[in-house]
Amino acid sequence: MNDPLRILHLEDNQNDAELVHSLLEAGGLQCRVHLAVSKAEFAAALEHGEYDLILSDYTLPSFNGMAALSLARAKRPDVPFIFVSGTLGEEAAVQSLLEGATDYVLKHRLTRLVPAVQRALHEAEERKERQRAEEALRESEERYRSLVIATSQIIWTTNPEGEMLEPFRSWQEFTGQSAEEARGHGWLDAIHPDDRERVLKTCEEAERTGVPIQSEYQLRRHDGVYRHLSCRAVPVRTKGGSIREWVGACSDVTERITLEAQLRQSQKMDAIGQLAGGVAHDFNNLLGVILGRTELALQNLAADSPMRGELEEVFLAGERAAALTGQLLAFSRRQAIQPTILNLNTVVGDVDKMLRRLIGEDIGLVTVLAPALWKIKADRGQIEQVVMNLAVNARDAMPGGGKLTIETRNAELDSQYVNAHAAVPPGQYVLLAVTDTGTGMDDATKASIFEPFFTTKEKGRGAGLGLATVYGIVKQSGGHIWVYSEPGQGTTFKIYFPRAEDALAAPAPARAAVSAPRGTETILVAEDEEAIRTLTCEFLQLSGYAALGAASPAEALLLAERHEGRIPLLVTDVVMPGMSGRDLAKRVKQLRPEIKILFVSGYPDQAIVRHGVLDGGISFLPKPFSRYDLLRTVRDILDRPAEG
Repeated sequence: MNDPLRILHLEDNQNDAELVHSLLEAGGLQCRVHLAVSKAEFAAALEHGEYDLILSDYTLPSFNGMAALSLARAKRPDVPFIFVSGTLGEEAAVQSLLEGATDYVLKHRLTRLVPAVQRALHEAEERKERQRAEEALRESEERYRSLVIATSQIIWTTNPEGEMLEPFRSWQEFTGQSAEEARGHGWLDAIHPDDRERVLKTCEEAERTGVPIQSEYQLRRHDGVYRHLSCRAVPVRTKGGSIREWVGACSDVTERITLEAQLRQSQKMDAIGQLAGGVAHDFNNLLGVILGRTELALQNLAADSPMRGELEEVFLAGERAAALTGQLLAFSRRQAIQPTILNLNTVVGDVDKMLRRLIGEDIGLVTVLAPALWKIKADRGQIEQVVMNLAVNARDAMPGGGKLTIETRNAELDSQYVNAHAAVPPGQYVLLAVTDTGTGMDDATKASIFEPFFTTKEKGRGAGLGLATVYGIVKQSGGHIWVYSEPGQGTTFKIYFPRAEDALAAPAPARAAVSAPRGTETILVAEDEEAIRTLTCEFLQLSGYAALGAASPAEALLLAERHEGRIPLLVTDVVMPGMSGRDLAKRVKQLRPEIKILFVSGYPDQAIVRHGVLDGGISFLPKPFSRYDLLRTVRDILDRPAEG
């Protein structure tokens, strides 16, 4: 079992403290709470205790929340800090976040407490992982520097005017310059044109001040490839104190700079993903009500009503918005998936005809599919979406026509590859490569292509979510994606999926379509959002069902206990105040063992989905859902044979 969560709680109201503790326990968070009621107790606890989370009231008789925050940031900067207060105004809340608070929860809205704590703990763990990765990177860099110093540094000397004297063999071997070519200022020819002026200014400054030189620049290797070098030079002085010459040594730090850039990009994408997932979740709740009410209004409207066209436009706009939030959830890796064992060759072959229609006749499609391809473990629909999105992106990069190549093959990623690509473990992978002969991209564009809503297309030709969706799907599938492109030279996306280690049973075949998904059963609906609960019950009642609406888990348990007739199905939100949907389902199952469960949510919570993968046997319907989606899902669950 996991150890209890260690919490330091600064709160002078015993009742409030006990309420917070009980809500955390009810939310599935086992806690060991140390309660502090004064500044002295709080400071002593910070000094001597170890905690996973700090909760604090904002207003106390002899101490205030901002002072507590300042003290906590100084003593325990890595521990998440959440205000739980009834007096925190909007300006103070914003200021607290600016000064280091992780989040704030108002006492009259304690339904946010458990999700806020879960999110804070999750983000803290991610920070620790990044710190461990950064520490590992620093250790790797230190080993690399030691090796360079011992074996292969590039050594050179110049006179005080910056003219190279006799080039060392290491300089000649690296750059390919002869001694004659490098002498004088000839060595500047090997410096990247963008760096030459800066290097010259550095030399002039060093000549004037006599201060050792420390700089980085790009140096052309003998094969024409520019490498990033870190150089340090010190003056050699005469007995009279004047500079006789400069002696310098350069280390190749290209790998370090590449890894740092990859790490920064990964951190940025994780942060954007957190934001995108939260926004999508909130919008899904709103869109559920908008789409549902519009759908009901259309059904009750006369066919010749002048309002029908207006409402249909509202409904279509809502569906487009729901599709965008779905793409945001894919990017943030919060889609519920059901992975199976797949052969990429089969997936590519099945979408071949659709791809040819999609890209048009002026683009040639070539598939190079390796025989005896290893299997991967992924959601088939998501992998098809990856192929389609990359094909659309390639098509748009070739407005005048061109060639699109889709390739698969087995790949062994060794330590050499891993050293050049951050966070990729060595091992066996299956490669999916998509290459076009289009316009290509510069470095600035490549750095942003996976960000949501980033696009180089003109207005109206795309929302900028295609590649963001690809990125999220690949990461959720345990894979890694890299892009290789130069302006005017086309683009290649390489995706490495881990080789599957074991077989999964294929998903059950889809049930035949039900022409009129109606019923007469009684269904218990647990949903704390009133508008969504009311709408869900109306959907069910209009199709003949009896719906029992519960605004909280406690009310749902009471209805399940006291209702005299059968309740064959519970429809419950995943996240509710006081108790999670999964815990509610367990409690209801104890009262009614025969009841079946359907979970609904704006995005799958960790209580239902582990690492984005649905537990076996779980029925899940993502928000927003249409009336037809709900009724089809309900009918499908009710018609299934009872378990056991």
